Amino acid sequence: MTLLNQAQVEQLKEITTHLRQVRQEKSIRIEEIAAQTLIRAGVLHALEEERFEELPEPIFLQGFIRRYADALGLDGNALSHTLISNPVVRQDPKNDRKNSDNKPNTYIPLVVTYILLLVAASAGLLHILNPPQITSESLTPEVNNEQSIVSKTNKLTEK
Repeated sequence: MTLLNQAQVEQLKEITTHLRQVRQEKSIRIEEIAAQTLIRAGVLHALEEERFEELPEPIFLQGFIRRYADALGLDGNALSHTLISNPVVRQDPKNDRKNSDNKPNTYIPLVVTYILLLVAASAGLLHILNPPQITSESLTPEVNNEQSIVSKTNKLTEK
């Protein structure tokens, strides 16, 4: 899960405590809530036991809280919006390090790529539409040409 700021963690603890108390008062098992809300029982257990590191992103938590509260007969929208009233602080140390170590990116305009693609396509199309002219003489080796000359001269001398 991405890091929540301290205010959001405290708010999430209050919400999950309230949800757990209401569920226990109504004598509803977590498995029943899981079946009704289509939220895995493991996620619901992690929510109630405040194991927030096992939970998905905050945007998913909002939906889980809303559906969980609705299943208990509470106002799910109001509860889920209290979690987002404090903005999420995303801290990704890998991203900070990666940005500082990178060399500046070379920028190749997209137009250059399109022009090169058009030139290559045009050359290929020109080659396909105008193939080189192939004659029977160009296909026969020089040895055959010499033999044909000799045979022609022999025919002329015989006459």
